[in-house]
Amino acid sequence: MQTVIFAKKNNVELKGDFYKSPRSDATKTIIYFHGGGLIWGLRNDLPEAYRNLFLEAGYHFFAVDYRLAPETKLPDIYEDAQDAILWFEANARAEFGVSNAFVLFGRSAGAYLALQLAADATLPNADAVLSFYGYPSIRADWYQTPSAHYAKLPTIPADLKDALVGQEELTEGFIEKRYALYIYCRQTGKWLDEVFGSTNAADLEAFCLEEMRDFSFLPPVFIAHSTTDQDVPYSEAEKLAKTTFESELYTVHDLEHDFDKNTDAGLPAYKQALAFLDQFNQE
Repeated sequence: MQTVIFAKKNNVELKGDFYKSPRSDATKTIIYFHGGGLIWGLRNDLPEAYRNLFLEAGYHFFAVDYRLAPETKLPDIYEDAQDAILWFEANARAEFGVSNAFVLFGRSAGAYLALQLAADATLPNADAVLSFYGYPSIRADWYQTPSAHYAKLPTIPADLKDALVGQEELTEGFIEKRYALYIYCRQTGKWLDEVFGSTNAADLEAFCLEEMRDFSFLPPVFIAHSTTDQDVPYSEAEKLAKTTFESELYTVHDLEHDFDKNTDAGLPAYKQALAFLDQFNQE
């Protein structure tokens, strides 16, 4: 594994961990964005079993940082994600000795970022997107109204939320310290306020993919989602699958949002994602 610094923002180093496939015929890199509601999470959170599956199948793997909300707001978070792509395009061969062809992969909020990046005409084209329980827009009703699921958890008061928000920007958000921030956002329906700040419709436009406007510009998309996801509704997966030009929806039943944290449950989805990618390598 090789760690690089691909950008530095306000004295915060943005890092990426590169894992090279042992296969001599590997030509593409999976660029990975972690989940966590844009509020918590770590670039190295993907279970090793999944990463090894990609490597053994002939894909390099590059897991990258982005700054976290609410200390950093979404326009700057998205700029971090853009910087990761642009750095990789410019430096993949010199730093890692590999082609700069890539696939975008994200889980939950990381999948949101991956989808935005894939539709971004200012960036180099991704060959495909792997969206695990992701969503294409930040202004859906389910993210802007109190969640019945999170209401069942102990209430996070505003003063505790305020105490958990740091004075400095950060890229590593440990679940033990940051998950309560996310619970507060979902219990109150104030996620967008914390992630974006004061907004109007024009501000949000650049960070929301619309079906009729944007979905046709996406590369092939593999979508994995549980029908009983109580965080991101399964309807988000259905919408992507029905409206994107080329996609595959892998449905799991009766499991939680991040169903793949159990590798026994998750491995079939990852194997199917690789089969999906392999279709395009053979064309």
